[in-house]
Amino acid sequence: MRVPGVLGGDQKAATMRVLRVWDFPTRIMHWLLVGAIGFCWYTGETGDLEYHHYSGYVALWVVLMRVWWGFVGSSTAKFANFVRGPQTVFKYVRTLHLRNTPATLGHNALGAISVLALLAAVAGVGVTGLFAVDMDVLYSGPLSMYVDFKEGRWFARWHSTLFDVLLIVIALHLLAVSFYYAYKRQNLVASMITGKRKAPEVSGSELEVAPVWRLLVGAAIVSGIIYVIDTGFFY
Repeated sequence: MRVPGVLGGDQKAATMRVLRVWDFPTRIMHWLLVGAIGFCWYTGETGDLEYHHYSGYVALWVVLMRVWWGFVGSSTAKFANFVRGPQTVFKYVRTLHLRNTPATLGHNALGAISVLALLAAVAGVGVTGLFAVDMDVLYSGPLSMYVDFKEGRWFARWHSTLFDVLLIVIALHLLAVSFYYAYKRQNLVASMITGKRKAPEVSGSELEVAPVWRLLVGAAIVSGIIYVIDTGFFY
């Protein structure tokens, strides 16, 4: 692979230039998930459960697409290129107090945990919502027909609990982004908007962009999954 985990140890000796970090699909999925979670929270608080369902489908669609893209997508989006073992994570954590830690082209070892935690939390909220039964049985999940009322209420309680867990994960994620901006002078938000960041010019640090057809195939598969879920598998 041309994308190493670290861009370089001796960054002062390397020429700084603007590098492409994130491809367009990864950035769109990131911000689409932000909007979907925000709208899920708003419609849940206001009791607009019809639109709550729709925004939940969007969030679940993005999670499934991000998982797909994590296997076949561009280099920095692939799990194999940023998910590391405990030893590497602990080694990275011990360098957090340093301002000049070696830059990574994509997610660092600790950021990988944040990505996986966010995807797992959103997936947990989404799946429990599919089986959740509303007290009035008016806006229950599309798969609630496969559970009885008691089980559906159990899923509803876990749906709410896991959303609280998701909010905690999001808060930790925002704290980490703020820490990198204020202390390490790394604007991670800008990179996720523009897809670029300034980093040392090191051999092998180019972003490998996946072909569009992989995205379209994934979108078709995931959209089909969401459709059959919405119909309760009666299609």
